[in-house]
Amino acid sequence: VRSILDRIADQERSGGRMRESQLGVVRTDPSEDMRLMIENYTVPALASALRDREDILQLCAALLSQDRLDELRDVLLPFERRFVEMRRKRETRLDLRASGFGNLASLEMLRKGLGRMPRRVGLAHRQRAGVVLPLCDVGGIPCVLFEKRSRHLRAHPDEVCLPGGMVSIGDDKSIVSTCLREMYEEIDGLDQGLVTVLGVLRCNWGEVHHLTGVAVTPVVCYVGEIGHMDLKPNADEVAECFTVPLEAILDRDRWVHRQNFAPIFTGGPYIIWGLTGYILERFVKDVLARYQVDLPLQPEESP
Repeated sequence: VRSILDRIADQERSGGRMRESQLGVVRTDPSEDMRLMIENYTVPALASALRDREDILQLCAALLSQDRLDELRDVLLPFERRFVEMRRKRETRLDLRASGFGNLASLEMLRKGLGRMPRRVGLAHRQRAGVVLPLCDVGGIPCVLFEKRSRHLRAHPDEVCLPGGMVSIGDDKSIVSTCLREMYEEIDGLDQGLVTVLGVLRCNWGEVHHLTGVAVTPVVCYVGEIGHMDLKPNADEVAECFTVPLEAILDRDRWVHRQNFAPIFTGGPYIIWGLTGYILERFVKDVLARYQVDLPLQPEESP
């Protein structure tokens, strides 16, 4: 099937019916490119960029009309595909090959990526909750840690979720406090001294509330190298803990998308959907997609 699709694409390009895909402003995909520009840049910043681009186009037109082709080439050279790709890779490389998430440079890049996400207007909600998106390493392989809820629970039994729960107004000083308290209650054996809070994953409040009816704030943390840890889930709430390698999460073929539904991830031991699938995909698209992610080789891939 893939070879047939490739042949069709080649024929349409050669026939002039389909333009070669361009790199866009910040993303290759047009809809994702537009979304990121709208959500991450102010109107004055976009207007200034549009003015600069118009100035460049007018300069190019003037150089062309005067047959000053060498100068025109110098102006347009930085926009050539190979230079755009080189610039993006150089500026946004997230190297996880040496020690997974567990190096300060990678954690700082993720912290900055979360900090650059657009701030959203907070809405008043009667119920608030927080969840942790726990990044970890297993034998040096970057992964995400998940829970499978106990079968006897009244709400969402036997489903995959992230550690977290409702805000305790009397006990929790912040949403981060809520997330960490709930994670330590649900998973015994984590080394609290290794846990690093990277930031809040700012999601669309309307989308989250539509999925859960509760204002849920995801907090991204790095919980360390857990390959040697004896993690013991709280049986009252959690049936088991498991990890999914980041390599699988970044594989687009393992995702299923349906209109008006949360994305579904099929690349782990259990199907991940609903709010957990939504949060996981938002982290991939809004944070990790900023970078060229270099992953360590899996054992079977080693030369």
